[in-house]
Amino acid sequence: MAKVTGNIRVNANPGSESVAAHFEVTFVPYAGRLNTRPVRVNNLDDLVTLLMNLRIDEDEAIRWAGKARTQGVVLIAGIERTEIQLKENGLLT
Repeated sequence: MAKVTGNIRVNANPGSESVAAHFEVTFVPYAGRLNTRPVRVNNLDDLVTLLMNLRIDEDEAIRWAGKARTQGVVLIAGIERTEIQLKENGLLT
C-alpha cells in the first residue's frame, strides 16, 4: 500500500446551456506519473462528502467547498493518501 503525496485541486464549473454547474476534483501528485482523472460532483454537499471520504475533517471540507464555490479554484496542499484511498474515490485509475 504505497502512499502518494500531492495536492487536491477543486475547480468550480458554472456550467452552460448544455452542461449543468458542477465541481471537478483532481489529485495532482508532487512527483511521479500516475493515471489521475478528475471526479465530477454535481453540488456542494457531494463535494463535502467526497472531501470527507478523502479523510479531510468535516469543518475543513466545508471550508474548502465554500472557497471553491466563491473563488472558482482552490488547491488543497500537502495531501498524503494511499493509492487505494484515491482509487476508491475515483481520483486514480
